[in-house]
Amino acid sequence: MLGKKNQLLQMICDYLKPVYYNEHSYIVREGEPLDAAIFVTQGIIWSFATSNGEGTVSSGAQCIEKGHFYGQDLLDWALNDSPTSLDLSKLPISTKTVKTHAKVEGFALMANDLKTVVSKWKTEAASALQAAWRRSHPEKKNEKPSQSASENKN
Repeated sequence: MLGKKNQLLQMICDYLKPVYYNEHSYIVREGEPLDAAIFVTQGIIWSFATSNGEGTVSSGAQCIEKGHFYGQDLLDWALNDSPTSLDLSKLPISTKTVKTHAKVEGFALMANDLKTVVSKWKTEAASALQAAWRRSHPEKKNEKPSQSASENKN
């Protein structure tokens, strides 16, 4: 199982794109399509809701620092749908505004690339599962040809 996880991580790494944001820059605003997951390697970003759906401002903010990421909703979107149904016009909508506190460096996994990774991974996982099934459940040989061979000797 660890081998498959490593393969998935390697596929994800192959699609990561370096990103740089200046201090006090908006990465995504609440209500916009969430089209990337951001993995922070330097700096700090804030994730906060500007309203609670009833027009009142929320006071809570989440600090996302080095080693953490924003975009769980995008990952859930990709992993919970079948690869063929991952429609970029149906991206999750950000429920938070994400803004840099300081200069930020990181990596972005874009929705389209995530769709490709999930599609490849699910295809490879399905193939591995099929191969394992075939190894553990070999086809039983048809006994009729061997019976007819013994009948021919008589």
